[in-house]
Formats: sequence, structure tokens, C-alpha cells
Amino acid sequence: MAVTTIDDVLKHAERFEQMLSDYYTELSEHSTREGVRLLTDYMSRHRVRIKEALSELSSEQMHHICSTPLRYEPQAADPRCFEGVNVPPTATAAHVLDTAVTFDECLIKLYRQVLQQPLEQEVKELFESLLHAEQRDEIELKKIKALDYF
Repeated sequence: MAVTTIDDVLKHAERFEQMLSDYYTELSEHSTREGVRLLTDYMSRHRVRIKEALSELSSEQMHHICSTPLRYEPQAADPRCFEGVNVPPTATAAHVLDTAVTFDECLIKLYRQVLQQPLEQEVKELFESLLHAEQRDEIELKKIKALDYF
């Protein structure tokens, strides 16, 4: 049985963020609605949370955090989050926002699964920071939708 480390989880989440960025870029390129193109272009560029969070750590901190083993492998934020998602080029901004919230929820579940395990304080703080950023993003997306901004 392979041991899952924080590094494995962070790489997994980074791959998921890259899939999201690619998804939003493609959606932006194929959308027939200007508001959707603006929204998805913004969203594709802003999926860099993990890199930003890790850039604030020293190399020693990063090595220590990344080498931390987990008792259980988290089971969220994988390509299955994309299953059943069909956003046609004629989709409205509201549809895109709903989809973005679904993707944020996948990352929120992943971070919560990590936080439910026994962790050193440093690791816990990193994942709490990532969790709160995703939760803020989810709230912001819901506000944009409620205001019918696009």
C-alpha cells in the first residue's frame, strides 16, 4: 500500500486547477456570448491558488509540509467532477457560474478530507487557507450570479 503525502494531494489539486483553467479557456474561445467569454477568461487566469500559497513558504517549510504523510487518501477533486458537465457555446453566464461553483465544491471537499485527518499545525494552516480561499470564491461566484452581473 502506497503512502499518500501532502505533496501528492497538492499535485493532484494543481492538476485539477489546470484542468479547470484549460476548461475555462476552451469555453471562453467557443462561447457565443460576450459575458460568458469575459467570465471564463477571468476564471481561467485565476486558478493558481496552490502555487500562490506555496510561494509564501520557505523551502524548508515546503519540504516539511509536502513530505507529511496522510493516514487516508482523500477521494475528491478528480476528473469525475467533470462528468456530466456540458456547457454548450450558447450557455448563459448563470450556467457557467453554476458549473464553477460545482468545481469549487470539489476542491472544498478535498481540502476538508485532508483537514479531517491528524495534521501538524503548519499543514493544517495551509489547508485551512486553501479551504477558505475556495469558500470565498464560491460565495463570490454566487454573488455574481445573484446580481446577474453578466
